[in-house]
This record gives sequence, structure tokens and C-alpha cells, in this order.
Amino acid sequence: MNDHAQNASGALTDEDIVDLTSRPSDAFNEVVLQADYTTRAALSFYRFRQLGGDYHLPAKRKARQDDAPSSSDGDTDRTSRHPKLKLGQTTGRGVHYISSHPKVPLFQMSIIALMIIFESAANAYFFAKQSEFGLAGGIFQAAAVSLANVATSFFIVGYWGMRHISMPLDLDNIFSRRNLYVFMGLIAIIVGLSLVFLVNLSAAHYRNILDMQALGQELPADLPTKVLPHFIVDPAVCEKILSSPLGETIGSAATNAMCRPFALHSLDAMVLFALGLAIAAFAAFEGRRLDSPFPGFSDAARGLERARAELRDALYMFEDSYEDIKEEVVEVKGSDLTPKEKMLIHRTMSEMVAPYIKLLRTTDDGLSDEFGLEQDIVDQFRVKSRADG
Repeated sequence: MNDHAQNASGALTDEDIVDLTSRPSDAFNEVVLQADYTTRAALSFYRFRQLGGDYHLPAKRKARQDDAPSSSDGDTDRTSRHPKLKLGQTTGRGVHYISSHPKVPLFQMSIIALMIIFESAANAYFFAKQSEFGLAGGIFQAAAVSLANVATSFFIVGYWGMRHISMPLDLDNIFSRRNLYVFMGLIAIIVGLSLVFLVNLSAAHYRNILDMQALGQELPADLPTKVLPHFIVDPAVCEKILSSPLGETIGSAATNAMCRPFALHSLDAMVLFALGLAIAAFAAFEGRRLDSPFPGFSDAARGLERARAELRDALYMFEDSYEDIKEEVVEVKGSDLTPKEKMLIHRTMSEMVAPYIKLLRTTDDGLSDEFGLEQDIVDQFRVKSRADG
């Protein structure tokens, strides 16, 4: 505080009040700390969106974006091989949508758990009739089938397959990380669907054999195993297993599913198969919704959301520290503050946090840098959004 600031009556000048309000405090230091975290999270998020989830730029874009002069010996390839993406530059191949990750991933897991319980309860009815362990054995068998069906559909088909193939291909860089994920997603769908069909068909054939055993019946010995659709199994192997003593037991359910998948002659078996496929489709849909198609994008978005939430809480705490600051000023002054002095404290506090409040929203500079847009285009977006609001 200035020596000449306080007069004989104990009054404080505006400069004194501003100095007292601007003094370092725990509340303001927390705002600065959280603002630093938010800035880093925002930079990480925007760079991820620019690069489209890939760390490497295509060779053609490298050459265009590298503004460094070529070396004297003409080796321009070496100077443009690993350029750093600068502010204001964009690749045109980034992620231009809002992250679709759920706010509470645990809720998605709860839905999957409920589906497993529901399918287990439904399947237990079909298995318990002929199970030698009764209802308890049927429930155990049904739970195992349901867990395999739902887990495969959710994680392999939905989370890895459908989620990754929804990414657009990067035609400028065929061997980019993005295209690799699309290829892996396609393989995951093929493998996952094969497993889902095999599991549900095996369960249906298991139920079909139980019904035939209960009625004392047997499948015809000359059922074909060479017609489509069937899994890739040597027909000779199919014939040898199904004509053996094993072929007359419930242990041949998986073999029947692979060699003659739709040789089902029991209504319960068909209903069991349809129910398994329906639940598998729903589980795959939920797996697709669990996270963003671009691996890592939802993590970056969640990091920015958490950082902004922490910064918002820190700003609230600093706003609540008004009473503490006012008491300090009153103690120095020795008398109550006038309305003008209280407003001066409020205005000073607002000016202190004004730069950090901008981190809670997407600024014009952020839009221009992220999408490579000119300022007049950004202004048009702003005008349109205000008009729509």
C-alpha cells in the first residue's frame, strides 16, 4: 500500500483498495493453478482434433506446411519430414464433431449387466426342463451362454468393430493410424459376429438335442453337412464326429452348429436363437456408444471437461472469498466500506479472473486455429448462433 494513500481520516484511495484486493491468496492461486491445467487440456484436445488421432502427417501435407527454407544442398525431404504443427495451421483431416462418450460409463456397464441377467433368466427356462441339475443347473448354463454372447457383442463387435469402422478413411496416408484402426475394426466385426452366431447356434442345438433326448428321438443320420451356410469345417470331419457316439449326445451341440447350423426342429431352440441374436444386437449398439470412434478423443474431451469443471469450482471459491477480502480492507481502513468501495472490490476481482473465465468456453481464436477458418467465417458462425439463440 502506498505511504500517501491513507489520509488523516483513515480513508483509503482506490489504488489502495485495488492493491489489497489483488494481493495473492489461496483462492486466487487455486484459480491460476486450475487455469494452467485447463490450458494444457485444451491444447491437447484441439491438437487431437486437428490431427485426427494420428501422430504423423502425410508426406504431401508435410511439404506444404513446412515453411522452413530448404537446405543449401537441396535436401528438402530431410527438412520437411517431421515438422511441428504450429498455431494457426490445420491438416484438414481432423475430428470435427462433439465427443459422443456417455457422461457416466458405469451406467453403460449396468445396462450390460441387466441384459446378462435378463438373458440368463430367459434361457434358464429353456435349459432347466431337461437339465439333470434342474433349475440351478439351467441357470448356470444360461448365465455362461449369456455372458459369452453379451460380452462378445458388446466389446468385440460394438466397442472395437462398429466404433472403429465408423471413422472416415484417410486417403492421403493409406498406412496412417486411422486406417489401421478401421482395418482392425473390420476384422473385429467379422470375428465377433462369427463367435456370436456360433455361441447362439450352439445353445440352440443344445436345446434341440435336449428336446429330442426327452422325446426319445434322434436326428436322421444322413443330414447334409456340405451345404451353405456353415462354418469352415472339413465335411469329412463333420461326418466322422456326428456319426460317432458323441454325435448322439449334447456334447455335439457345437459340432452341429458349425456343420449344419440351421438343422433346428424345436420351437424352443429357434426362440432361444432369436432371443440371443436380439440381445447381441442391442449389446453391440451399446458397445458402439461407449466411446468416440477415434481412440483417445473421448479421453481428451473428458480431460478438458474435468479441467474446466475444476476451474469453474476454483472461480466459485474465489468469488466466495469476497467477504474475506472485504474484512481485510475494513480492518486496514478501520471503518465500514462505502457502496462505491464494495463495487470497486467486485470490479477488481472480476478483472483478475476475466482471462481465466475465457477458458470455460471455445473462443474465436480457438475456432479459427482448430478448423483453419478465416476470422470473417468465425464471425458468421457467432452471428448465426446468437440469432438461433
